[in-house]
Amino acid sequence: MTYSHDGFGLGHLRRNTTIASHFANELPTSSVLMLIGCPTGAVFKLPPGVDFIKLPSIIKRDTGVWHPLRLRIGLDKTKALRTATIHEVAHVLHPQLLLVDHVPVGVWGELLPVLEMLKRRDDAPTIVLGLRDIVDRPEVTRTLWEREGAYQAIRRYYDEIFIYGCREVFDTSSHYGLGREFAPRIRYCGYVCTQEPYKSKERMRKELQVEHPLIVVTGGGGVDAYPMMQTCMKALRLLGPRADVETIFISGPLMDNEQLERLREEAKGLKARVLTHVEDCLSYLNAADVVVTMAGYNSLCQVLQLRKKSLVVPRSGPSAEQQMRARLFAERGLVEVIFPGELSPKKMAGKLMENLQRKDYPCYDPAIDTNGGRNAATRLAELLASRVYYRVESQIDRRVYR
Repeated sequence: MTYSHDGFGLGHLRRNTTIASHFANELPTSSVLMLIGCPTGAVFKLPPGVDFIKLPSIIKRDTGVWHPLRLRIGLDKTKALRTATIHEVAHVLHPQLLLVDHVPVGVWGELLPVLEMLKRRDDAPTIVLGLRDIVDRPEVTRTLWEREGAYQAIRRYYDEIFIYGCREVFDTSSHYGLGREFAPRIRYCGYVCTQEPYKSKERMRKELQVEHPLIVVTGGGGVDAYPMMQTCMKALRLLGPRADVETIFISGPLMDNEQLERLREEAKGLKARVLTHVEDCLSYLNAADVVVTMAGYNSLCQVLQLRKKSLVVPRSGPSAEQQMRARLFAERGLVEVIFPGELSPKKMAGKLMENLQRKDYPCYDPAIDTNGGRNAATRLAELLASRVYYRVESQIDRRVYR
C-alpha cells in the first residue's frame, strides 16, 4: 500500500506510480494499492497488479496549510473523510508493506491512527517513508516537523527512510535533521525517473512533422504553469518569423480550462501547438532542441534522464523547493535557470535563442543516479522477502518447540 497526499502537482503521484510499477513487475504475484489525492485520479498508466483509491483532493496554500480543493463540505468533514478512508483501506487490505510519500504523519496528522493500528498488529507491516531530494528550506521543514510531531512519528513507526535523490547533490538527511539518530534507517535511492521506453529524436520529429529547431514547453501538472507559458508565447511573438523555430506546449492535465483556452488563442499565428497531456511525454521531450520547464521533481528528472538542454523557470512558492533544486542543478551545469523575479518576455526570448546555439551543457555528472524507482522497488522486495523468511523461520521454530 502507498500513500501520497498530492496537494500540488503530479510529482508525488509520478514517484509512487513508478515505484509501484517496478515493484509489480519484479514480483508478478504482488498487488499494490495506491491511496492518492490527485484531482484527476491516476494520470499515469498502471500495470497489472496496481490500482488506486482516490482521497478527496486538497491543495497546499502555505507551509503546513491545506484546504479542500473541490468539495464544499468544510475542513472538518474533509479531514474526517480522508482519515476514515485511509483507516478502512488499511484495515481491510492488511498490507505487508506501507510506503508513505513526503509527509511522515500525513496531512493534518491523518496517518497517525493508521500507523498506530498497523504497528499494534502481531504481523505489523514494514513501514517506509519516502522523501524527495528537497522538501523546503531546511529551517522551514525542521520547524514544521517539530510542530507536527514528525520526528516522533518517524522514531516510533518507520522502519526505513528512502531518499529519492543523491547525497552528493543535496544531503537531505543532514539538512532535515535525520542524519544522526535515524542514519541506520536511511537509504539514498537516486532520482526516481520513469523507465518507460521513448522514441529517438529523429523518429519523433518525423512523426510530429517538425522541420525546424524545436522548443518543447512543459508545465508538469500544469496547475500553476500558465504565467510561464504565457511569457513563452509573448517571447515567441517578440522573436517573430526570423527565429524560424517550432514550439510545442504541453500544459499538463491540471491547468485551468480558461487558462488553457487563452493559451490556444495566444498561439494563433505562431508555429506553436498547445497540447493538454501526452501519453508519450519522454518522446516529445527527446524530440526537442531545448526544453522549457518548471523545476518540479518529475520535470527535472525527465530532463536529467534525457540529458536535454533545459531552460528552467522555478515556481515562486508555496515552498522554496523548486528554486533550491533549480539553483543546485544549474551550479552543476545540468540546466540553465531564469528565476521568477527575472522572468520577462524579452529575457525569455534572448535565452531561447542563446540556448538553441549553446553546446556547453548539460554536463555529465557521475553523481547523478536516475535509477531511483528501480532501486526503491528492489529494496521493498528485499524487505518483503525478509518478512516472509522471518515468518517461515518462526513457524518452523514453533513446530520444533511443540
